[in-house]
Amino acid sequence: MKADKKGLSKTEFDRDAAEYDHSPKYASLKSSYQKIAEEVLCRPFRTWLDVGCGTGSLLLLVNQQYREAKLCGVDLSEQMVSVARSKLGDKADLRVSDSEKLPFVEEQFDLVTCTFSFHHYPHPMAVLGEMKRVLAPTGRILIADPTLFFPIRQALNLVAPFSRDGMVRFYSRSEMGHLLDSVELTISSWSKLNWHSFLLVAKRT
Repeated sequence: MKADKKGLSKTEFDRDAAEYDHSPKYASLKSSYQKIAEEVLCRPFRTWLDVGCGTGSLLLLVNQQYREAKLCGVDLSEQMVSVARSKLGDKADLRVSDSEKLPFVEEQFDLVTCTFSFHHYPHPMAVLGEMKRVLAPTGRILIADPTLFFPIRQALNLVAPFSRDGMVRFYSRSEMGHLLDSVELTISSWSKLNWHSFLLVAKRT
């Protein structure tokens, strides 16, 4: 029987939510938030959706420096959203939601971000299609995710079907480009956040 990756991810992050912000397990990911925030802030925006927002750390970091935008976030984990609400209060509209069915109208957001959750998505094109649907015509999408070098990435992808934390797949630059092309999005920039993760910016084709 095929593993329920969404269910596994939800269980994993519900369990880790209370300690997520202080856990060494996620330290290497959280250390990248400042670089991501700098990319977020490099261009003005009025509306921002963070897909897989977790405990809201990136939303809070950017809000401390830029208070002019409406902030929204979604996450599959109720416990992660609960922690995010305790940190952000009324500064953001935070909802428990599947990334494949975003609870927002078309072309609502100038900015859509997705940080370190893309490798958990069983249907990545469905998620990208939803990101594009809610993206304003001149908006941008930022995705950060682990990638690693080919032999390590290949090995991790071989064991991914058997993982119990909801991992689905880690992608190369060319694979991400193909996925984005499939939903008529184009990579406008690609950079390495650190030795194990990338940051891409995409726009409508």
